[in-house]
Amino acid sequence: MLASLFFALHLAPAYPEPPSVLAAPPWLGTTVENESSAVLEEKEGGPFVARLSRKPDKVVAVRSANRERVYKEGADFTVDAAGKLVFTGKPVEGLKLAQLYPPKGSPNSYPSRVGHPEQAMLYGPGRWFHDHQVEVTYTSRDPWPGAKPTSALDSLPKTAALLKGKKFLKIAVSGDSISTGLDASALAKAEPNQPGYPDLVAANIQRLTGSEVRLVNFAISGTSIAFGVADWPKLAACRPDLVIVAYGMNDVGRKDPRWFRERTAELVGKIRADLPEAEIILVSPMLGNQEWIHTPRAMFDLYRNELKALTGPGVALADVTAVWQAQLGNQRDLDLTGNGLNHPNDFGHRLYAWTILSTLGLNPGEPVRQPMKEGNP
Repeated sequence: MLASLFFALHLAPAYPEPPSVLAAPPWLGTTVENESSAVLEEKEGGPFVARLSRKPDKVVAVRSANRERVYKEGADFTVDAAGKLVFTGKPVEGLKLAQLYPPKGSPNSYPSRVGHPEQAMLYGPGRWFHDHQVEVTYTSRDPWPGAKPTSALDSLPKTAALLKGKKFLKIAVSGDSISTGLDASALAKAEPNQPGYPDLVAANIQRLTGSEVRLVNFAISGTSIAFGVADWPKLAACRPDLVIVAYGMNDVGRKDPRWFRERTAELVGKIRADLPEAEIILVSPMLGNQEWIHTPRAMFDLYRNELKALTGPGVALADVTAVWQAQLGNQRDLDLTGNGLNHPNDFGHRLYAWTILSTLGLNPGEPVRQPMKEGNP
């Protein structure tokens, strides 16, 4: 949808690197680590507020997402009765309401806002939103506000056998800009230099299972599932064991779930015909900004449901859509965005990775089963 293209064909670096090591996902346990939040005015001239997905019992740490500033409870913020962080001064990352809907053609703008065609949306690719967000570590007794991702490893017996036997695993990714890792801090050249979700998945599979993992990423920014179908011969040539298919963000604007299912089914059919030993994880997309005209909120469930209908032996669903909906129950789109519109930030990329790892029956919060590998073949 956005004009820039980014091609992410690469082999995975040596794993694990410190920014790639994931903690337990937020739906397990009582501690939420480094949850992201934009610091916004909630009313004109009012205090700057950061929202959390759950009401905290104790706020352990608050810092800017870029690691440049630490905030202290009492001196810099208080926690109100609803569990929001209310800043006592103007934080470096604070955004005023007037900034959220800039005039078309102005800096950090991208057209258009739903119901307001004269207004653009606040748009900040790269590290812009990363520099305007905080990360909060806290404890909470509130349950995860949605369905928890579950293992679908029974549908992926060949992958399960490779991981159980600590065998070499080659993963190939077919996807759009989200799968290139765009707006993760590593690609934005900002601290903490966390890579996008495909690298997080590969790193943590290797760390948790002892399997040697090689990642080949064919994702290209701006693409649709139709591109994935056309590009399949290139991906097939690398002969992966596991194919991650992650489209939808650039397709929901068509408002045609049936078309999306047919194209995805076509790609699944090609994979099965050309590489019958390969297995597939279909990844449903995060939610785009509900106020942007190109990401109609009502479409995301429908598109996810079409992917779910394609699951079966050798084909599993990683339901990022449901995870995103749960995370946004008490948060805002700008709390999880990497560009303001349709990319995840660091925490969002972690949500993708946690969901895919859960689909594979893996929990990064568990002790490793094997000493960490130093590299890949």
